Amino acid sequence: MGQVVTFSALNYKDAASGVKTGPITGSLGKEMQADVVRLAPGANLTDTVPKGSDRYFYTLTGEASIDGDGVSHVMRTDTFATLQEGLEFTLTNTGNADAELISVLAPPAGRENKVAGFKGGVATSHRSTVPVVPIPEQKKRRLYFVDKSAAPSERGHAMIVLYEKDTVTGMHMHPNAESMFVVLTGKVRFNVNGKDVVIERGQATHFPTGDRHGLRGEEGDVSFLEFHIPGAFTTVRG
Repeated sequence: MGQVVTFSALNYKDAASGVKTGPITGSLGKEMQADVVRLAPGANLTDTVPKGSDRYFYTLTGEASIDGDGVSHVMRTDTFATLQEGLEFTLTNTGNADAELISVLAPPAGRENKVAGFKGGVATSHRSTVPVVPIPEQKKRRLYFVDKSAAPSERGHAMIVLYEKDTVTGMHMHPNAESMFVVLTGKVRFNVNGKDVVIERGQATHFPTGDRHGLRGEEGDVSFLEFHIPGAFTTVRG
């Protein structure tokens, strides 16, 4: 079943000194493991990307950096990072306030996945520097982060989507992929398990494989971070 997740209500646990993580997908995530990572000023998290997985980060608030492969990458607000399997990295809060990031493992550690993953070590892109691709027939625009035109990987597909005032995405489902939407600006009306619900910044929706959902802009300038895991997926309308 699909679910609506409010970040402030998650069950956060200590991952390191000054670092807490809260599960977005939890046990419902079979193709992806998504979490919110919160770092206090100066705190850092050192980890290794599991073999067979990509790891993605998106900075929601604050300032951070990722050190990996001998290079330090700036992760200011609205920066997306793609990390290669087997990479040891350190994520650090470099600012004076708490930093909050979305973290996605595609697929979760230990899940067999034979498709090709990202091979570029660490790749980062800020929202303001990513080309905007118009999709006029759907009344939306896209900014691709993980895609053939951006950081190539068959394990995931990630982008920011911007809606016009009257954009509607009708009911559909993906029989071979999970989906997650993280609202960045505005308010979005989703159909989740047959019921309408309006969500805003600080919330996300997650839909397991084959779960029907639809959405439309509800209020303001709507933009959201959207994931499909794995990257090659089929869309069935209706």
